[in-house]
Amino acid sequence: MVKAAVAMFVVSVCSIVCAQQTIVLPAVSDNVHGVNGSIWATEVQIIKMDPDDEVTVRRLWVCLEGGGFAEDPGDALTWDVTGRILQLFGADLLAGTDASLGAVGLVVEGGEVITNARVADVSNGTTWGGTPFGQGQLIPTEGEALVGPAHIPWLGGCLNSPCNVVPRERWNYYRNNIGFVNPNPEPLIVSGVVTAFGNNVSIESGDDYSGPSVELTVTGNSPPDLPGPPEAFSKVVPPFGWTQFSWRSEARYGTGYWLVGRLANVGFLIGLTPDSDLPYYAYASVVFAPDSESGIPPFNDPLFIPARPGFVVPFDWE
Repeated sequence: MVKAAVAMFVVSVCSIVCAQQTIVLPAVSDNVHGVNGSIWATEVQIIKMDPDDEVTVRRLWVCLEGGGFAEDPGDALTWDVTGRILQLFGADLLAGTDASLGAVGLVVEGGEVITNARVADVSNGTTWGGTPFGQGQLIPTEGEALVGPAHIPWLGGCLNSPCNVVPRERWNYYRNNIGFVNPNPEPLIVSGVVTAFGNNVSIESGDDYSGPSVELTVTGNSPPDLPGPPEAFSKVVPPFGWTQFSWRSEARYGTGYWLVGRLANVGFLIGLTPDSDLPYYAYASVVFAPDSESGIPPFNDPLFIPARPGFVVPFDWE
């Protein structure tokens, strides 16, 4: 279960949700070990706007890697906000399962609340009373489910091309993790197509690279002439399933106005297409981390990026 990063979050931000509104935590963890010695822990704070309200929080469903379940409303896991604040951790959210990674849906009833949800890497920090102190990122807890085509607006590039060159030649790099949540009783297939973008740069002479290449022909500001299909992937998400996988570019992009050279790969857009109109959630966790041989103290600096509605059309590779 050591995924390159679970969804790795920090900086707690408040979002006001109304009674009867669903809260979706697209990924949760509880002391899960990740890349570079990271240890991830989850904290969710649900704070009553009015201390006199009788607020309850009920779990609706749990999505796991091999498939999860919808709660029976009569027997669903429920918490009462007896004081002003309810504090939950990864083990609370995934109670009744043997999983340490997944996604959950919660519903708040009885009053308006402020919700803070975050995951932090405590390998260079600590926990106190269960609360994680460390580097991480925000988990957005509101927003409508996606239906139909969507896109992930940014994935990080790196100073290598592709980003999985071993050994790494430059210490600056991003780990890109893509996640899908399927809160439905039937499977969902999500396909992705990649569009790279960045600066017009040159490849340094003497750099060796034996992997696949994409040669560009650019005239003025015209789109580049790109032979072959774009990079793509397809994932099957089981019923009440959650999946997160590491994505790395497998192509070397040459110079051009629209794509980027080996030494300045700024980023990627990912167009998503599901095979049905079932609601789903998608996100990316992009983690910046220094190479262990760079001499820079180890750290993981992640960014959570929710997918947005609307398909981004790639370049015409025909």
